[in-house]
Amino acid sequence: MSENLNLKEIERKAWRSTFQDGLWDIYLGMILFSMALSTLVDEITLTDVWRYAVYFGFLIFSMAVLWAGKRFITTPSMGQVKFGPKGESRKRKVRLLLFASVAFGLVVFFLSVGVYRGDFGQGLPWNILFPLIYALNMLLVGGLGAYFLDYPRLYVIAVLFALPIPIVEITKQILGLDVAFYAFALPALVIICIGLFYLVKFVRKYPVVEMDHDVIQS
Repeated sequence: MSENLNLKEIERKAWRSTFQDGLWDIYLGMILFSMALSTLVDEITLTDVWRYAVYFGFLIFSMAVLWAGKRFITTPSMGQVKFGPKGESRKRKVRLLLFASVAFGLVVFFLSVGVYRGDFGQGLPWNILFPLIYALNMLLVGGLGAYFLDYPRLYVIAVLFALPIPIVEITKQILGLDVAFYAFALPALVIICIGLFYLVKFVRKYPVVEMDHDVIQS
C-alpha cells in the first residue's frame, strides 16, 4: 500500500514537471498576444491577407516556441518521462487544451471580425453578450483545465484571459476610448513574464547538460 502511494506521488511530481518550466505559461501568453496583434493590424488598416498572415503566423510561432523549449530545454535538463496510464490520460488532456486554446482563439478572431464588419449578428446587443460569453468561457475552460491538469497557475491565467474584451467594451462605452491593443497586450505580457520567471527558475535548478538521459518510468 505504501509503495503504491509512493509511486502515485512520484508520478504526480513527474507530471507537475510538465508545467514547472513555465513554457506553457509563455505559450498561452503568446496566444493572447496574438489577439493583441490582430487589433493592432486593424488599427493600421492592413488588408485581410496581412491580417490573417500576422495572426496565424504568430500562432504558429507560439507553437514552435513551446515545442523548441520542451525539446531543447526541458528534455535535456530532466530527461524524457514515460508516464503510466493516468499520466498518459493527462497528456491527452494537455493536447486537448492546446487544441482548444488555438480553436477558441480562431473563433474569437473570426467572430470579432464578422461583428465589426456587420456581416452577421445585427440587432443583437453584442456589446453586452460578446464580453459576457467570452469572459465566462475563459473562466470555465481555464478553471476546468487548471483542475483536471493539476496546473494551479492556469486559474490566474484564465482570469487574465477573461479581462481584455470586457475592459475594451467598458472603456469604449463609458470613456469612448479604444484600448483594445493594450487590453490584450498587457495581460498577455503578464502571463509571459510569469512563464519567463518559472523558466529561469527551472533552468537554474535543472541546468542543461550535454549527456544522454535515461527515460524515467512512472
